[in-house]
Amino acid sequence: MHGLLLINKPVGLTSHDVVARVRRLLGTREVGHSGTLDPLASGLMVLLIGEATKLSQYVTEGNKSYQVGLRLGVTTDTLDITGTVLSEKPVSVSPEKILDVALHLSGELSLPVPIFSAKKIDGKKLYEYARAGEAVEIPQKVMKFWNILALTSEKSFEHEFVLSCSKGSFIRSWVSHLGDILECGATMVSLIRTESHHFHINQSVTLEQLEALAPLERQQRLVPLDQALPLVKRIRIKGQDQALMRNGQISHGLKSQLISQFNPEEDQIIQILPEQKGHVLALVGLEPGQGFRIKRVFNC
Repeated sequence: MHGLLLINKPVGLTSHDVVARVRRLLGTREVGHSGTLDPLASGLMVLLIGEATKLSQYVTEGNKSYQVGLRLGVTTDTLDITGTVLSEKPVSVSPEKILDVALHLSGELSLPVPIFSAKKIDGKKLYEYARAGEAVEIPQKVMKFWNILALTSEKSFEHEFVLSCSKGSFIRSWVSHLGDILECGATMVSLIRTESHHFHINQSVTLEQLEALAPLERQQRLVPLDQALPLVKRIRIKGQDQALMRNGQISHGLKSQLISQFNPEEDQIIQILPEQKGHVLALVGLEPGQGFRIKRVFNC
């Protein structure tokens, strides 16, 4: 059983909880994921099953999109509603001003990493410093946001936005920055991941839906390995090239073909597939001064 499983995580569960339940339902320990969602957050989790766990490095590189709810006039230590309230202020900002500021918070922004996060400083996670009451310098990180769109709101102090961001960006930091600019503070109250690595939440199933399926139907929910990296170029091989590839080797002829067909400045990795239909055999990539090298071999 190999492929990607798209799960719609509910609020309240940790990412580890989701992985544990899927392991039980699929009857395999080989289950990973492409990005943690906090218990407060819900939405799309891309799980890696079987040989697909070898794709983790490449799937996690993908951009993500979210729907975020925020409350103005409140700040917390965690930058979300689960934390201890640090300040409360009346909100006297017009909806037009809020929208204008939010829409301009796009592009690359250097923002503080949340103290309650797994970012490591000197080998120790930031949230470990926070829980121990130890002082630590909060690092800044360049985060990228785009496609910001405001959703309608019936309350002057609560607002929702949809936005996309690069790997490693913190939506909580974006919300807090918005509150700072508006001079009233803000904290995140909800978060739904709607897209991850070219996959959409509409393609996902809930844990309850997965549990209701028969074993074969669960397996049929998996995205095959050859569809896991839709934007990565591919080449099909046969005969001796295929036999060597399965043993972790690239023939001289195939190396020449790769050099002639692909642009090393654009194509960091290439998918290798059999001539006939079938799973991806391997991923190859360029190593400085060494040419094309095998990055991953798939045994399925």
